[in-house]
Amino acid sequence: MPVLTNAHSGAVLVERENGRPIHVLGNEVIVKISSRDTDGAFTIFEGQTQPLAGPPLHIHRDQDESWYILEGQYKFEVDGQEIYAGAGATVFAPRGSRHTFQNIGAAPGRMVTTVVPGGLDIFFEELEAAVPRGAAPDPAKLAPIFKKHGQELVGPPLAAKSVKTAPNVAN
Repeated sequence: MPVLTNAHSGAVLVERENGRPIHVLGNEVIVKISSRDTDGAFTIFEGQTQPLAGPPLHIHRDQDESWYILEGQYKFEVDGQEIYAGAGATVFAPRGSRHTFQNIGAAPGRMVTTVVPGGLDIFFEELEAAVPRGAAPDPAKLAPIFKKHGQELVGPPLAAKSVKTAPNVAN
């Protein structure tokens, strides 16, 4: 994974097209720009979400998060507001908001996620180490990782609620 820096402009090219996937509680993400590359300013990763899957309702105390949908149809919940979005749409959750999403399509979906400031990628790495692929999550192991990174679980995934598909998904 070469990281090339232009000393004159400060520009950085990070080539991670075939980066190692991070397994995050049943989902896969590939870090495109690590918070290590940006001195903690932000991180960008691509994630694939299986049909009807998505994270539990949670809060990032110190980070804004936005998603650009590449493929699929998603339902987001941000502070109680339902948002339906498809390929080409962007959704934003400000720091401190209660948010989650679910792939409501029949095929895997893909999104590019930007988190400001960075650190979510490091959080994911620590989650992967605590809950390897195929292992059941142990809340006692997860709680200190969530606390360390200013994350809080506040509800179940949307899959635990009834699934409704929207006839007009935003693009």
